[in-house]
Amino acid sequence: MFLSRRRIILIVAIAGILSAIILLPLILATFSAPDINSITIELSKVEVKNITNDNKSVPLDLFFSVHNPTDKAVTTSKIEYNLIADDKSLGQGVLSYEDIPLNGRPQLLPGLTTTLQSTFELNQSNLNSDIFRGIKNTDATKQIKWKVEGVAQIESAFSFSPKQFSDELNE
Repeated sequence: MFLSRRRIILIVAIAGILSAIILLPLILATFSAPDINSITIELSKVEVKNITNDNKSVPLDLFFSVHNPTDKAVTTSKIEYNLIADDKSLGQGVLSYEDIPLNGRPQLLPGLTTTLQSTFELNQSNLNSDIFRGIKNTDATKQIKWKVEGVAQIESAFSFSPKQFSDELNE
């Protein structure tokens, strides 16, 4: 008998290896990482939250617009940023989703813009006293020149990459 059990197993194994080699480029193209350089992160708005009588801090809400022009859905686990107002650094902030499973994190869908909100606690110091007083006394957030610089961790199903960004709020 020409087709013994051993020969059938050998033929099936060779066919499996050949099909994997032929289909590997297609598989890798399907699951490859998107071009994160085309993803943009912009500061779209800065709002003052409820100001209390506490003279030590003011909570600010920062709104990031994240645009994903790629053809793949991605997410972010963390955005670390430095908030700057009128060319003075106000400190570091972090918007983190690291403790949330991948399927619960904000989805950055292909071709769409997603808005992410981060709360930044502005503490009064000698370096930022002018900005702090302006925010406390009036609604001066529209007259302040806001800028943000940072790094976002962009993740897809099989990869994660840091994306550096810098943006200035133009109102």
